[in-house]
Amino acid sequence: MYESKKVSGGYAYMENGMEQNNKSLIYHDRVQNILRDVPKLLRRFPPEDLRGFLMTGDLEFFKPGEVILSEHSDQIDSAWLIADGRVTIWKEDIEVARLNPGDFIGETFLFNKGHRIATVKAVTSVAMIRFERSVVLGFFRTRPERIFKIFIMNLLEIQQSRIKAMNNKVVKLQHMLLEYQSEK
Repeated sequence: MYESKKVSGGYAYMENGMEQNNKSLIYHDRVQNILRDVPKLLRRFPPEDLRGFLMTGDLEFFKPGEVILSEHSDQIDSAWLIADGRVTIWKEDIEVARLNPGDFIGETFLFNKGHRIATVKAVTSVAMIRFERSVVLGFFRTRPERIFKIFIMNLLEIQQSRIKAMNNKVVKLQHMLLEYQSEK
């Protein structure tokens, strides 16, 4: 059973009755899994920069069915990396995606200061690492410029892949609509 709470200087959480904090984040088994199977957004990061980036985050836990982010109330000032579990993405009460460990939510947070465009709900028990914009920008300021360039190139690849997938869905839906209209 997990329970998260805010504490001075970061987050702590209760896991199996023992309080943990983000200083031990890098040694957490869920974070170790991320280090073994690097998320697309962090690919090509040198190992020390990958660990450094992960250490800028705070590990948080959510119960099945819990709303993690709301499209109507949350501003974009953070991104989330799924360390364990599955989540669904909802827009206007329609499920539009399912995400798994290694997937990021809100990865454009460094460039976008608007509101969330979708709601995120936990399907299973979920462990996520939350990254705050100001902390991540501070991280990149202390690293060689090439690390930020790698991040941007990875982000562009992810966005291009998502656009391609959305285009394929639109075409499929248009074909279905045309078939439906021709049957009438």
